[in-house]
Amino acid sequence: EMLREKNSRLASVRHHHCFHVRAERFDFDLRLLQGATREGRYFIFNSRTMTFYEDEENLKLLCNFLRSSEGPAVREALLMEKRVHYLKGEKLVNFMVEPKPGTKWPSNLPRFENRQDAIAVCKELCKLQFILRCEKRGKGELGMMRMRDFDEAGYFTWIYEGDMTQSHMMTAALVVGFLLCVCFPIWPSFLRAFVWY
Repeated sequence: EMLREKNSRLASVRHHHCFHVRAERFDFDLRLLQGATREGRYFIFNSRTMTFYEDEENLKLLCNFLRSSEGPAVREALLMEKRVHYLKGEKLVNFMVEPKPGTKWPSNLPRFENRQDAIAVCKELCKLQFILRCEKRGKGELGMMRMRDFDEAGYFTWIYEGDMTQSHMMTAALVVGFLLCVCFPIWPSFLRAFVWY
């Protein structure tokens, strides 16, 4: 009888210990999922942000914004005898996390709440060759680098040119205007009179 009671107490202790360990693990997982810590909150928010920017088309929308007049300031330089726009990786990340005052961030683009997400997206831009890492060789002159990975201390040239629809339309309008001017002598007389007067 004493042996049976001892085994019963031992089983009860084991069950209580196992339940206590499982409760602690469950409480830890629950706090992590609910974002009780700062890292936990970032994890939940980042999953939504990163899911959005996994789509290449959404990355293009982000690049269109970054390349616009609302985007980060860029400098001009020569890269392989071609004039390009470049900026430092740190400034790009800083702008994505905390845009300059007065910046109108597009409502269709999720905001970045921490540097880790911004850096991850910048690395993806490098993989897609939307930006190209380069090195400064002199005043207003850049050179190519073997290293292509994103680094905040590096300099990056914009390869992505954005939506060229408006540019193409303006080019077509200039070509048409030039042809009309060249062909002015063979215009009908009433059209020439209308233009003159």
